[in-house]
Order: sequence, then structure tokens, then C-alpha cells
Amino acid sequence: MDFIETFEGDRATQYENKIGKMIPFYSGVAELVASSLIDSIPQGKKILAAGCGTGADFGALMKVAPDRYRITGVDPSPEMIEQAKKKFPNAELICSPVSGLEKSLLFSGATLLFVLHFLPDDGAKLSLLKDISSRLEPNGKFILFDIYDSNEDMDSVFKDVAGYLRTFQGWDDSALETYLNRVKTLNKIPPKRYAELFKEAGFIKWKQIFQAHYVGGWIAFR
Repeated sequence: MDFIETFEGDRATQYENKIGKMIPFYSGVAELVASSLIDSIPQGKKILAAGCGTGADFGALMKVAPDRYRITGVDPSPEMIEQAKKKFPNAELICSPVSGLEKSLLFSGATLLFVLHFLPDDGAKLSLLKDISSRLEPNGKFILFDIYDSNEDMDSVFKDVAGYLRTFQGWDDSALETYLNRVKTLNKIPPKRYAELFKEAGFIKWKQIFQAHYVGGWIAFR
């Protein structure tokens, strides 16, 4: 089952300009992902950046280790991919969903950053995770970050996020209210559901490595 959230025209440009201001601690997450890959995956291996957008997913990695890996970024948005190509001409960037990649093409690592929450949990989330899992080598490492249901008092969580974004990211109250109302409608799931999806998708082990407000991070192995 394919469900594709695309960003075209102004949405693509706005995403490029605002992603760092929309996700709490986004720059730190990008650095954490980069260091996790560098610490565990040998030089010269292939990395898949699923739903890579304009390339921000691997920007931190390319900054500190530009020649360490062969990076393949895929995204269904032509405009996102075109923007990524301008910034990262040495990466292989493909306008396609993950399902469009050759199944014989295997990777040592893969990332999926802030994408899964756009997909409904009606088989679409699982389908994407299966597409990624099936393209990992044995013991391949998968890093997932998402906006999720942290099983806490979500009213309190959203209040804390609003304070952070207002104070440190410069949001005005009107725009912030509109944005957070949008976040509330995303297809967020709790940690237990991620574990179920990892298992169904063919991963053999996983653990949560990050939690801050409604931002969660996991690593899983094929």
C-alpha cells in the first residue's frame, strides 16, 4: 500500500526554510544521526536516506564526513530532489518512493527522519518500513525519528513545545497555534506501536534512543 506525502512549489521551499524551526532540536537530531552512522558503519558503505526531502537529513553527515559513504537519497517530490541536487551534487538522488528502488540494491544503513507521522496507520506505515527493511543488508542499521505519541499528558507536551518554539525559534503566537494544530492531526503512534511495526517489518531488534517532548528516535537492525 503506497501513501505518498509530497511537497511541491511553495511547500517545498517553505519546508527547506522552516524544517529546523518546526521540529524541536532538529539540528541536534541531525548530528545524532550522523554520529550514530559514523560510529557503527564502516567507510565506503552505502546509506539510504528515505524521504530525504531537500537533503537536510544527511546534511550534518556530509558536513563532517563528505566522502565516507555512498549516499542514496530518495523522495517522491521532484522539487525536493532538485533542491537536494543543488546542495549535494555528489549524492545519488532519486525522485521515487522507496518501493521504486531495485530490490537487489542493498544498503548497510538507512534513515527515515520525520516522515512516518505523515502516513496513516492503515498499512501505509508498515509498507514503508517493509520497503526499507527489505533493502538493508543483514545486520543493517535503521535510524528512525518521528513526531509521536509519547504516552504523556499531551496537552502539557504541546504547551512545553510552544514555549520552546516561541522562545528559541521566533514563532509568533498566531503562526504557532496554526502549526501546532496541524501537528495534533498527524498520524502519531505510541512507542508500543513502533515496536509492533518494527517486528512486522522484519527487523530483529530495536530500541528507543531519544525522547524530547513529542520527538522520538529509534534504531533497529535487520
